[in-house]
Amino acid sequence: MNPDLSAPATLARMQQLMTPSPVPSISTELLTTADGDLNRELAAFLLDKPSDPTLLAGKRIAICCTNGVEEVEIIGAQRWLLEHGATVHVVSPRIGEFHPTLGLRFPPIAATHVLAIRLMENAGWIAIDRYTDEVSAADYDAIILPGGCWNPDALRMDEAARELVRTMHAAGKPTCAICHGQWVMVSAGILRGKRATAVWNIHVDLANAGAIVSDEPCVVDGNLITARFPYDLPRMVGALVKQLLD
Repeated sequence: MNPDLSAPATLARMQQLMTPSPVPSISTELLTTADGDLNRELAAFLLDKPSDPTLLAGKRIAICCTNGVEEVEIIGAQRWLLEHGATVHVVSPRIGEFHPTLGLRFPPIAATHVLAIRLMENAGWIAIDRYTDEVSAADYDAIILPGGCWNPDALRMDEAARELVRTMHAAGKPTCAICHGQWVMVSAGILRGKRATAVWNIHVDLANAGAIVSDEPCVVDGNLITARFPYDLPRMVGALVKQLLD
């Protein structure tokens, strides 16, 4: 006999079988209003009017990511760079086809957009400008690998993304990652002997890849630029801009 799912007793029983599930998230509002020096830097970075709208005119920057990209890291970087005159492309792998045994399902919008997140909470869809299999290091002056745990863990499997990171770095162009984005650098094999940082829980992954790990907001080693957490975004972008303009 099938239960009446609308009956109050059935609903109460179902609720007893489930634990409360508020979604852990990162709030841009809380990040920018918290009483911390790095939080205040992030607030100014995100909210102040551009100091020079032509500062980066003629510069082309790739933000390489896929689904699960941390919202504040991609939108914050994208908006600041655009407002200062740069051309910015969201570069992502194509979704492609998966074997039916994997049970994977993607909505049609995933062919043209990446899904942003706020830690574990789904956010909005962001349009893809280019695919990783149609770009090269010659197309860009710098690359940013934002975080979000799911994004770089998937992105690191894309050979075109790894090759783009390797060739950007080898060409001496600013090669940047924040939070978990350094996982792509690990898989691209560019961290051995380099000073770097990342979100605290993957410091061990950087060390295992041969990096010299520091717990600092932003670490610069040549054209390799890394940062730890969303509130370090201004310092990472600042280091990128300094190299582009030097």
